[in-house]
Amino acid sequence: MDHTLVFPRSGVFIKKITEKDQLVADSTRVLFFNRHETSRFSHPADGGDKCTSIRFQGAPLVDFLHRMHPRVADSPERPFRSPTAVSTSSLAIKLHRLRRLILFAQSGNALAIEEGCASLLMEALANAGEEQNTQLRQSRESTRKAHRDLVDATRIVLARRFRDRLSLDEIAHAVFSSPFHLARIFRRETGLSLHRHQNRLRLRQALEHLADGKPDLTMLALDLGFSSHAHFSHAFRREFGLAPSQFRSSSKKLRCFVSTKPL
Repeated sequence: MDHTLVFPRSGVFIKKITEKDQLVADSTRVLFFNRHETSRFSHPADGGDKCTSIRFQGAPLVDFLHRMHPRVADSPERPFRSPTAVSTSSLAIKLHRLRRLILFAQSGNALAIEEGCASLLMEALANAGEEQNTQLRQSRESTRKAHRDLVDATRIVLARRFRDRLSLDEIAHAVFSSPFHLARIFRRETGLSLHRHQNRLRLRQALEHLADGKPDLTMLALDLGFSSHAHFSHAFRREFGLAPSQFRSSSKKLRCFVSTKPL
């Protein structure tokens, strides 16, 4: 097995890292897997998940990363030091463009595909580095773990019910927290408000439907929990920099991509 970059595109799953540590993976995260790494997975919500995996051969990856982080050479069997990072809107759009490019892959597209994979890798690693720097500034470990567990529980609730119009009280009650404490901790740990995170889950699901040519944007908007077509279009444009109709017109149904095996 090669070193692998995994982009969840829909659904949610839990990756068990150690007996005491885990991470919640949804469409707002990207995961790093080192070769020969063993992991256990569970699915806290029905419906499974869809992921795109990009595999990198060991030696070329280590050589690539060594140029940015020389210490990678000290443990080439474990080039990825962080298990996860935030998947930004930029990464989500780049991923869908790469999948579309692979669908129409021809001999002349090989370089563009490789460059697309490298671009995704570099941005994901940069995001991981930013998160690690933030964590170093956090409070002592026991408190930080309690906060991380609270955020993980909240992300599972939102992944299950991202279509619902949830109140802050409802979310806090579901994770046994006070509303204002939850809002403060979630924003501090993730950099996003609860509402913004929920909208990101909705919009990542929208990318999947639009790439498959979903014809009725109003029905899609209402199905995802937006109040109207206009509300959906405004949120989509704010997140990705283009209208849903523009993204749909540039996308065709994808039957071929790097890998889409659920975890």
